[in-house]
Amino acid sequence: MSRLDASDRRTRLALGGAVGFVGVLLLVVGWYLISGEAVAAKQLPYLASASIPGAALVVCGVVVAASGTTDPDTARRIAELHALLTEAVAASFEEPPAGAPPAEEPPTGEPSAEVTRELPDTAAAEE
Repeated sequence: MSRLDASDRRTRLALGGAVGFVGVLLLVVGWYLISGEAVAAKQLPYLASASIPGAALVVCGVVVAASGTTDPDTARRIAELHALLTEAVAASFEEPPAGAPPAEEPPTGEPSAEVTRELPDTAAAEE
């Protein structure tokens, strides 16, 4: 693991922790403000402005922090998979070599000669 990878992992962990902390802080402030109101209609603004965003920030903080804790083997396998997929996609857009036979043309909607040949009249044979 290089220094840059370790620094990136520490940064993600710190950023996730900070976002999660702000979320917990909003949850505590929302709970404190809601607990002082007896009327449910007056509690709703505190719920919408502090508690729900606080819970969302906690979830986002956990996701960001967890994304920075992948082991190096998993990161290496993901990088290999990405390289294989991008190589396959790039190869599919390359032109064929000069000596290669031309690719089959896509259907145009016109019936081919094999399809337009006359078929036996089955209606006359059934009578």
